[in-house]
Formats: sequence, C-alpha cells, structure tokens
Amino acid sequence: MGQMHFYVPDAAADFFHQCHWQEAYLCGIEGVPWQSRNIFHPSNDPSVLPTEEHADQAEAEGGGVLTLNRAVDTSAKLLLTCPVEGIGFRVLTTCSLRCVETPHNLLVELARGSCHRVRIQADTWQRGGLTLSEKFNQLIGQGVTAFLDAIQPTNSALKPETPEFEAEVTQSAIQAIALLEQAASELGELFATQSMAFRRTREPRLSTMMAVGVCPASRAETASAANPDDTIGGLSAEESVVPGFGEDGIGQAFNAAAVRISWGDIENDSGSNDFGPVTRVLEACEQSGTRVIGGPIIDHRDGLLPDWLTLLGDDFEQLMSAMTQFVEATVNQFRGRVHLWNAAAGLNIVGPLSLDDEQIMRFSIGILQTIRRCDPNTPVIMSIDQPCGEYLARHANGISPIHFADALLRSGLGLAGIGLNFRFGYSKGQTHPRSPVEFAQLIDRWATLNSPLLVQLSVPAAPGEDADARMKVSPVALSPGMNGTLDCEHQSKAWADQQYAFARPLVQTLLAKQIVHAVVWDGWSDQLPHLSPHSGVIDGAGNARPILRYLTELREEVLM
Repeated sequence: MGQMHFYVPDAAADFFHQCHWQEAYLCGIEGVPWQSRNIFHPSNDPSVLPTEEHADQAEAEGGGVLTLNRAVDTSAKLLLTCPVEGIGFRVLTTCSLRCVETPHNLLVELARGSCHRVRIQADTWQRGGLTLSEKFNQLIGQGVTAFLDAIQPTNSALKPETPEFEAEVTQSAIQAIALLEQAASELGELFATQSMAFRRTREPRLSTMMAVGVCPASRAETASAANPDDTIGGLSAEESVVPGFGEDGIGQAFNAAAVRISWGDIENDSGSNDFGPVTRVLEACEQSGTRVIGGPIIDHRDGLLPDWLTLLGDDFEQLMSAMTQFVEATVNQFRGRVHLWNAAAGLNIVGPLSLDDEQIMRFSIGILQTIRRCDPNTPVIMSIDQPCGEYLARHANGISPIHFADALLRSGLGLAGIGLNFRFGYSKGQTHPRSPVEFAQLIDRWATLNSPLLVQLSVPAAPGEDADARMKVSPVALSPGMNGTLDCEHQSKAWADQQYAFARPLVQTLLAKQIVHAVVWDGWSDQLPHLSPHSGVIDGAGNARPILRYLTELREEVLM
C-alpha cells in the first residue's frame, strides 16, 4: 500500500483544522484522483506515523501527521481545501511528491504548489500575449519572498525543529499562500478581461448561450394551479407553474432556458407519463422566442430517478427496456420544440442504479441511440457530474469523468458536445472550490477532447434547508465564519454576496473560452420549483440577488 505523510506542526493547527482534510485526495499528472483513506494522528513527534488503529480517532486541536493511504506508491499531488485569507475556501495543490517515510511539511508544500502554479501559468499566458498588471507583479513578488522565508527563515538564530522555528516557517508559509492565491485571482481576472476583449474584436456580441435552469412544476404544484386563489412561495399558482420568459423576466439576463425534462419528474408511475407541466413551459419559451436546452432526460443522481425503478431489482434488461420506452416517448413528444437535447446527467458517478462500468456504457449508448433514432437532426450532449472526479477518492468503482466522456465521443453516435455540471458549496456531490486560474486550466483540459462544452454552475446564496429543492443536499459556506453569529438578515446578504463573488470570475472565464458554447445557471427563482438548494438568482422572497444584476449587464453588453 502506498502511503503519503504530511507533517502539521502545532503552529499550523488552527489552519489545518479549518481545512477539509477528510475530503483531501491524491492525483497524478492526468488529474484523476486515487481512492484513498485519510487518517490524522495527533502527535508532537513527526516521526510517529498514523496507523489504521488511529483511523477513527477524534480530531485534536494540536498538530500531528496526516496520512493518505492508497493502493499504489507512485508520486502524486495532494489536493486539499483550505481557508485562504481574503478569499475563502480554496483547493490548494502541492507539486508532485514522492512516497517516502519522512513526512512532508504540509504548509510548505502547499505554498510551493501555489508558487509553482501561478508563476508557470503567468509565464504561459504572458508568452501568449497577456499583459500583467502592477498589482499582480507586486503580489507575486511578495508571495515568492514569503515562500523563500518559509523554506529558510530569515532569523538564523532559530534552531531547526524547535517550536520557534516551526512557528516562523508556518507563519511565512500561510502568508505566502494568501499572497500567491490573491495573485492567482488577479491573474484570472486579467486573463478573462483581456481574452473577452480579444474575442469581441472578432465577435462584438458573443453567440454563447447563457441559459437558466427551469424546473417544470410537479403534479402537486400543477394541481394547485387549478385554484387561482392559491399561492406558492408568494406567487400566484399560475406564476409558480410557468415562470415569465419576457424582457421583464428570464429574458433580461438569459438568452436561453435549460428546461428540465426528466424521467423522475414525468413518469412517477410506471407507464404513465405526465408531459403537461413541461408542455406549458415550452409553450412559454416558444411565445418569447427563447431557445431551449431540454433535459437531462435521464438523471442518475440520488433522488432524481423514478422511485418505482427499485421494483425492477437487478434486472438490467428490464431497466434498459423501461428507459428506452420513456426516452422514445419523450423525444417524440417534444421533437421540434427543443433546440439541444441533454441526454443524461450523472452516469459517471456512483448512483442509485448500482450499475457496473459495462452496464453504464450500454445504458449511456442506449439513451443516445434512442434519441438519435427518434430525432436525428437535433444536437445531443451528455452531462458529466463532478468533472474533477472527487467521487473517485471515495469510490473505487467510479468512472473517470474525462475517460467516460472520451469513450462516448468515440462511440460514433454523433454526440454534439459534453456538459459539465459544477456544484460549488454543497454537502454532497460538490466540486471543491477552485481559483479562476485552475478553473481555466480545467476547462482547457476538457477542451483537449475537441468537443464543444456546456457548463452548468450551481452556487448557494443562503444557508439551511430548502424544502422546495429537488436535490436534498445542504449548502456549505465557501468562506470560514459564514455561519457565525450574524443575524438572519445580515447572514442572507453575506451568502448572496458570497454567491456573486465566487461565481462572477468563473462566468467571466467561461465566456472567454471559445470551446464553451453554453453556460447554464442552475436556477431562476427560489420561489419556483428548482433543482439545487438556494441557487436561484432571485431569492425566496422575490428579491434579485447580486448575481442577477451582473448577468443582466452581461446580457445587455456582451451577448446576442
């Protein structure tokens, strides 16, 4: 078994215990995580390494050794979500490290990784024509100086391995991380701004689809609309079933709609399809001239498939037959009213159907074949959940996201593109928060498939449960202290501001990439039926969140 050890001195304990070390993972050059088991052993002696008997040991307040156990002993990078001053939580990555018995100094290696990433990317983009700012140069200079101080403290009187020495090393490393990650944020902003300006010299108004996710009402909500005196979320029953698509509604910020047309919503009883709610939403789209992305027809995530599928047990052939019948009926029902089919989502992750790799591929290809047979002219994409593959760190039988997409593109079924579903800030199925620079690098890695990309973003703007959300997950703060002692009003504002601050640079980065043909914001209004908790650009009281104002400005200034 390959083990990689990281030493956490007592001086770094406060920083470390705010990190999400239980979710840390190792990956190789391809960025695909290995399954690992993480153990933290509190100890003042870095030579005392964790063993399996410490696996369930309670978290301590002091330092110790973090060990990641995996099946191979090749070199790897550590990815760990950490609090960064002035930014919030962010994934930090070490450089490639060897598996050795002597623990690596965690903070020093994280600082080294930040220094390497931002300097290499800045050099690459500068050679491509990017102009760096004085602010970036100042941040990178200060960050490199702090990193060098972490490697070799300036106080030569301090003796190595003493608490004073470790305290100075730790302080310098934390300072280096903060400065270098701020430099990365500035670099991402420079790239997005200058790349967008260059694109607009050739394309004054971008043809990129900017879509909003729309969930047609459930049967219960549709039935409620029969009584015009009823209200749902403060809206009239009719408004709650079909949102507005005109210039005063969705059209003010978006030029397309991603209408959810999904098996779990439509066929609640075997053989009984209720297409009425979807039909009403598509009629509203037609009247306003809104382009439609339809799907995912099959959503393989927990709680989003029909409950009656459990009655099929392990009968894969029966499952294939039921799926084919539903996909065929759905595509025939809405053919000509959908401009882009989203065939399925989440088939790459370990889902409720518990299919093996071969069955997943047969199931995926069966969906694509059925859509192509029923509607040969409309483009079809397949969506990937957690595109960074975090789920592989806990499930050995998962499928690598990029390898799964590559296999589908090579299937010869005419797949028009790949969808990437990013959910940041949720308790389950989330992508760990990344800097705009790393996000741009991730998109570039997917661009090597040479296929158009559709990117969906979900970021919560409020804490707590959301009873009206289809996905039963909880929002998780993207900054330390967000769930502090603030009163309800100030906390809601802080979360909405967090949503805007985190999502804005990512949207800018996506619009700067020509390979990205569509961006989908997951949720119009929290008053309406929606997928992810608290992700709407309008809150549950009907108030516009800061992200809506930003998207509205983009729609007016940049998009067709």
